[in-house]
Amino acid sequence: MCGWIMKIFILDRVSSFDKGPSSNTLHGSLIHKFELSRNLSKLGHKVHVMDNTGSEHGEIVFHQLRDKKEGKWGALIFRMDYLFKILSLSRKHNFDIIYTRNGTTGLAGLLIGKIYGSKFVFELNGLFSEDWRFEKELNGKLGFNRTLKFAIMNRIEMFVAKRADAIISVTDGIKNILIEKGINRNKIFTVSNGVNTDLFKPIDNDAVLYEARDRLGVGKDDHIICFVGVIEAWHGIEYLIKSTSLVLKTYPNSKFLIVGEGKIRKDLMNLAENLGVIDKFIFTGSVPHHTVPLYICLSDVCVAPFTSARNEVIGLSPLKIYEYLACEKPVVSSNIVGVGDLLEESKSGIAVASGDSVELASAITGLLKNEQLREKMGKNARKLVVNNYCWENTAMKTIEVFGELLD
Repeated sequence: MCGWIMKIFILDRVSSFDKGPSSNTLHGSLIHKFELSRNLSKLGHKVHVMDNTGSEHGEIVFHQLRDKKEGKWGALIFRMDYLFKILSLSRKHNFDIIYTRNGTTGLAGLLIGKIYGSKFVFELNGLFSEDWRFEKELNGKLGFNRTLKFAIMNRIEMFVAKRADAIISVTDGIKNILIEKGINRNKIFTVSNGVNTDLFKPIDNDAVLYEARDRLGVGKDDHIICFVGVIEAWHGIEYLIKSTSLVLKTYPNSKFLIVGEGKIRKDLMNLAENLGVIDKFIFTGSVPHHTVPLYICLSDVCVAPFTSARNEVIGLSPLKIYEYLACEKPVVSSNIVGVGDLLEESKSGIAVASGDSVELASAITGLLKNEQLREKMGKNARKLVVNNYCWENTAMKTIEVFGELLD
């Protein structure tokens, strides 16, 4: 562990410390940036971040950016203002560490490191090459503009990764792919995502839970199966919808709660309509991040039916799994590296074959019929994340990487 106070500049835009992630920030990358910044500062380090409103809270300093105007000129002016701002701040503060999880921003990070002697750290929680491959498998041949975008972003990502002083990878799968692409393994460190265990925890107030059930139109004896996250194709929610009729055969009083927003939400609602189960689904849309634990705590079983197409190669360190576990809920998830092994080793859930709706339904009904098993898995789950996957642990491991660079 580093024994001095570091000056850390996070180039990515982060939500205001006082507000936390806003109502439309269920996306993991935004939660990650907010929680990492907060926990790095809690460890005593001086953290500077970019935000729309300049402010200071404890050891976190927010630097205000110009409002982004509409149109190409507005975007260009915003980017120029951003570049001049971070160069000016770097000259003024002489940061020890420049950090980002964005490839294009990483170009600026490399520049700052060269000019002012800061160490540049690049975090990767996914790879454009894998997203590109997945989208081609999903949609077939891509259009020219989409192909060009993926090609450019992939080239930028690899350019930045090869020149970074250190890379933080959230999974070993990403690390292995980077090594295959010729990046020095000695500068790649695996640090998993985490969860805010003070926010995500069991709710013991029955009145609060009953009121939430009533507001959602869920009966007190209804079972609730819950999914939380951005509604994207790689989450495999369609397999949950296809499993619904099988679950309902055994437990007709079940409700399926989909918490979040995304571009395929309407497609999923149409699928549920076509299968005749739309009345069993509750699509909440986007909700404030601080209310997510309530939805999880209402549930009997939480699910994460990830597809294997995008996830099998790089593995997963998913926020939603840690959030489920922190609320003491048993999880049924696809048997993807980083998830299936985690659930089985900790006895906190059940891993099923990706894309298998029958196996998914069987695991859900198996847990619904065994309340004692659900409670036991929930206790195991909470213990696991508190000891291993809280954001403070993630921040401490990140500081160890920074300290190794500075030593």
